[in-house]
Amino acid sequence: MAQSVNLTRPFDPRLFLTDQELDRGAGLLISGADELMRAAESARKKAGLSKSEMQILMAIRYRPGLTVSQLRGQLGMTVPTFARIIGQLDTRGLIERAREGSDGRRRKLTLSEAGTTLTTPITIELRERLRVAFRACGPEAVAGARFLLEALVK
Repeated sequence: MAQSVNLTRPFDPRLFLTDQELDRGAGLLISGADELMRAAESARKKAGLSKSEMQILMAIRYRPGLTVSQLRGQLGMTVPTFARIIGQLDTRGLIERAREGSDGRRRKLTLSEAGTTLTTPITIELRERLRVAFRACGPEAVAGARFLLEALVK
């Protein structure tokens, strides 16, 4: 059961949405992310990737150059699980780890050519699903959605 609305908190005039509207927005964002993952599921299986492997590879594809620790923190994986999967992906030649500057312990992650090739069908599925949704919305809504998503990840 949802918590009741806190009517004693100070009113923020910049926020004109009700708690119900915000809850609906959060639900839609979660459902949208689930839909994107379902769209990519068959391409993931054809590529022979586990869900965790796909999550890591797609994160590297969309945010190349993150360090191992940054990516692990963003994905919320435990150190042993993340290290095992990164090791497997490295052994398969799907990722590259480059030393970062003077600190030889820090490694920046990028996809190898093989990793890019393997993730391309997944990317195409995601693009197509987004293309259909964005076309249905129109350019102003697309700009608003992009602005909202960028504000969420800052």
